[in-house]
Amino acid sequence: MSRQVLCLASLLFLTSANAIRTHFVFWNTTNPIFRLDNTDNVIDVNEGNLPWEYNQLNLICPQNSAEQHVIYSVSQEEYDSCRVNNQRPKIVAICNKPETFQYFTITFRNFSPTPGGLEFKPGQNYYLIS
Repeated sequence: MSRQVLCLASLLFLTSANAIRTHFVFWNTTNPIFRLDNTDNVIDVNEGNLPWEYNQLNLICPQNSAEQHVIYSVSQEEYDSCRVNNQRPKIVAICNKPETFQYFTITFRNFSPTPGGLEFKPGQNYYLIS
């Protein structure tokens, strides 16, 4: 059985929604956001939020399919090449249970209450690939 390597990528752009918003991305090969001819894969978060407000992104894993993904937070260079070069990459999510509903929430804020957690600075770009 041949193994197909798939590069799914999404660009997250942080700026400094008038209300708390949750974004949903279905992380699978059938999502049009991941088509090679689609350049509209930017999600603006925390746009116009007050200091105590933040947005969240729910990464919805594939369900009832053979797809499995490890989702990484990467540099722009890694995103552009769709290749993880870092010896110790930052894993955001592991989608490896297609028989069950699985999702991962990323919270966009300047600090993380979890040691080693993701932190997001306003005006910066952040990139995810698998």
